Amino acid sequence: MKWILRIGLALIVLLVGAFFLFRTPDTDRAAMIAKYSNDASQFVDDGEGGTIHYRDEGNKDGPALLLIHGSNSILQTWEPIVARLGDQYRLISLDLYGHGLTGPQAQGDYSADANIAAAVKVLDTVGVDQAYWVGNSMGGWLSWRAGLAVPDRVTGLVLIDASGAQTGEKVKPYLGARLARSSIGQILLPEITPKFLVRSSLEENFAQPERLTDILVTRYWELLRFPGNRDASIARGKTKREPEKWQEIGSLKMPVLLLWGEQDTVIPMSHAKAFEAAITGAKLVSYADAGHLPMEETPEQVARDIATWIAGTEALSSAQQDKQISD
Repeated sequence: MKWILRIGLALIVLLVGAFFLFRTPDTDRAAMIAKYSNDASQFVDDGEGGTIHYRDEGNKDGPALLLIHGSNSILQTWEPIVARLGDQYRLISLDLYGHGLTGPQAQGDYSADANIAAAVKVLDTVGVDQAYWVGNSMGGWLSWRAGLAVPDRVTGLVLIDASGAQTGEKVKPYLGARLARSSIGQILLPEITPKFLVRSSLEENFAQPERLTDILVTRYWELLRFPGNRDASIARGKTKREPEKWQEIGSLKMPVLLLWGEQDTVIPMSHAKAFEAAITGAKLVSYADAGHLPMEETPEQVARDIATWIAGTEALSSAQQDKQISD
């Protein structure tokens, strides 16, 4: 019996030692704000006990685009698009709750309604009544959910590899997401998040992993460890996604553009086809050389297609208004 106790004690000591050896603590809040904010960065009180980090950039006289990142991402994912479209459009981006420099939602609410309210709060703060909501992955889900919940704030939707389609197809999540769904992962990930895990997860999101730079991986890794973000990621994973809302997507009245990476293994092309079939008039453009994050992998193509589509949408809207006046 004594040898069993000794072995058990030795295992406990090894586990405790391994925990402290591999533990990756939170990053320093002030240091992260200094490192990852820029001249356009602002923080607004959300009225819920927290603040929302956002940027308002580009041409203030152009059509407004509200840029919504995906799960475990950050507003910097849009920097390549901002750089290419800033001359034409007003580009508003934000870190969603539990992401980037925004940090956790004070009440622990990571529902679609809470995140949509945060996005609307940013629009109100910068004085924009309507915008094109441009969302990737979970951000695409939030964008089409906003089209249902607050249609008066949505000029149009650009859904980039968006989630939420109910196809019945089983899809294998990337490594980080798989671990976050496991019981052991939910215990360990808020304390142990090695950089190689972030790199591996990003590689699964890229069609061409060689495009990943260490600077990009480090940014994702450090901001995932912004105080409270890892716990928020676990809590967000347990939040109801309300799949029944998919039945309402056909009622969207605003124009919709679908942009998709053909090599996306996270949310494959079959989901793009489901969106296209469900939304009357939706236009689908796909990219042969992109995965789940085409705005980072192929920003030139994405920026071009967004600009072309918005120009056509604005021209059609203007023509319709002129016709109504003449009638």
